[in-house]
Order: sequence, then structure tokens, then C-alpha cells
Amino acid sequence: MNNLERLRSENPLVICYTNDVVKNFTANGLLSLGASPAMSEAPEEAEDFTRMASALLINIGTLTRENEEDIIKIGKIANQQGTPIVFDPVAVGASTYRKNFCQRFLGEVNVTVIKGNASEILTLIDFNTTMKGTDSDSELDSVNIAKKAANTLNTAIVITGKDDIIAKNEKIIKLSNGSPLLTKITGAGCLIGGVLASFLFRNTQPSIDLLVEAVSVYNIAAEFAEQAPHVNGPGTFLSELLDQLYQMNDITYKNQVKKVEI
Repeated sequence: MNNLERLRSENPLVICYTNDVVKNFTANGLLSLGASPAMSEAPEEAEDFTRMASALLINIGTLTRENEEDIIKIGKIANQQGTPIVFDPVAVGASTYRKNFCQRFLGEVNVTVIKGNASEILTLIDFNTTMKGTDSDSELDSVNIAKKAANTLNTAIVITGKDDIIAKNEKIIKLSNGSPLLTKITGAGCLIGGVLASFLFRNTQPSIDLLVEAVSVYNIAAEFAEQAPHVNGPGTFLSELLDQLYQMNDITYKNQVKKVEI
């Protein structure tokens, strides 16, 4: 059984502590793919949920003083339960507050995958980096950033962009699937974090090939969505993306994936 078939068969529970803007889209995207999302934010139930979950997604898009302690507490409970964590440091370079929180979180919680754009990942290893909101600097060297971040933070790194870069254990793979319309809808990058989590199957040391598949399945679905005859812009693209995630299969993935090891 391949990974996508396993996901569809097992319907893995994915706990999503994610930002308020993208909760509905993330939940619908994971359901379309075949996972079972739960938007649980209460530390009081984290032990029960993480014991059963395939993975935990932590996305700091709407970070506040009121929820930062809950995020760290839930992360620590996931560590105790052996549940892998996907961490998305949304807009970390936009404020000192976010930078300080991410430094603290990564110092206290072990994560399996860190996913972000080049500017966000660079900020995690260079405190002086600044960025505008969630935007990334297209001139940054994503390959070198991913390599340095993987070594410095000792975890798998997924950098999203025009080309996606995945780094793990001294191995780097560039992926070239996707659609420019992904940049025109809110939550497209956040959903990738959930997709990565749904492919982990409680594995805190996933292979780079598994991460490649998770990212590529999503981006190939986006390519097919953009090409659909009725898609005229972001609105129709968004709904078609959910349909394409639902229809995605292993044969399509293997035929369409564009990857190269660097």
C-alpha cells in the first residue's frame, strides 16, 4: 500500500492548532485529501488527542499573548506522547514578538518538520531578518537557507515558493510543481502544513521521500485545478483545488511529480 492509499484507508487524525483565518479551508482541504482534522486548542484535552493523532500542526498565524502558553504546553504534551509536530512560523520575521516566541518554542519543543517560505525559515536562523507580513523575498537562496536551517535546527525543513525545497539529513530535493494561483488565495501555504502532518503517520523521523510526496500531491492537485476549463480565477480555483485533492491518486502523483536532488 502506498502512502496516499494508506492515508485514505486510515483517515489519520490531524490536530490543527492553526490560525483563525484558515481553519475552515484547512479542515476542508484535509477532509478532501482523506485525513480527519480536529481544530483542538485546549491543553486540557491535548493528551487524549495527541495520543491518537497522526501528527500535530502548530501554525502561529494569529499568535497572541493569550494563546502562546497554550501552544507551548500542547507542543510539550505532543512530545511526551511521541506525536510528530509540523511547525509553521507564519510571518515570524514581521515582528520581534514573533521572533522571540519562535526561538522559545523551538528551544522547548522538538519538532519533526518546519515549513515556511524562505524569509520565514531564514528568520529562524538569523534574528536580524525582517519581512513584510507573510511575503517572502524572491531573491533569497532557498537551497542554502534550507541546508543551513536543517543543520542548525536539526530537523526537516520545507521551504515553499515558486520551487519548493526540502532538506533533511544532508539531502536536498527541489520540487517544481504548483500553480501561481496558490498565491491568490488565503491559506494555501497553511494547508500544506496540514497535508504534511497527514502523511506522517506518527513517524517523528519521516523519510525525505515521504515529505516530497506530501508536498507534491498538494501542488499537483493545484496544477490540475488551474487547468480545469471552468477555473477563471482565485474563487473557482479554490473550490476546484478541493476537488482535485479528493481525486488525486498515486499514479497521477508518480506521473506528474517534478523533483530533482541537488
